[in-house]
Formats: sequence, structure tokens, C-alpha cells
Amino acid sequence: MTSYKNRKCRFCEDQIGHIDYKNTPLIRQYLTRYAKIVPRYYSGCCLKHQKKLSRAIKNSREMALLPYTK
Repeated sequence: MTSYKNRKCRFCEDQIGHIDYKNTPLIRQYLTRYAKIVPRYYSGCCLKHQKKLSRAIKNSREMALLPYTK
């Protein structure tokens, strides 16, 4: 079992600077089954990438690529 404290940010490890809102398979990993954004302590993202991720999710919802909460 992996501890939440020891988890590294996936985007920092892969050196991903820009999270594209059109990359829905990547973004869907950070949504619950009710299409809510997963909090930072579950996702393991750093603050910078969590904010970029939430903005990308919101943009893809506006473009109708992802559903709003059910």
C-alpha cells in the first residue's frame, strides 16, 4: 500500500508543464465516478499542477468534452 505522503507529483516527474484540456484520457483519471475533481491529497499532485489540472478540467467541461457533476 502506497502512502499518500510519499507520493510524487506525476506531472513533475514527467516534466509536463502544460496540461491540455483536450487530453481527456489523462484528465479522466483525476475525476471521481460522479465527475467531481479529485482533491490534492488523493491525486498526489503538487499545488501548481493541481491548479492547472482543475483549470483544464473546467475548460474541457465548457467545451463539452467532459460531463459536469451528476
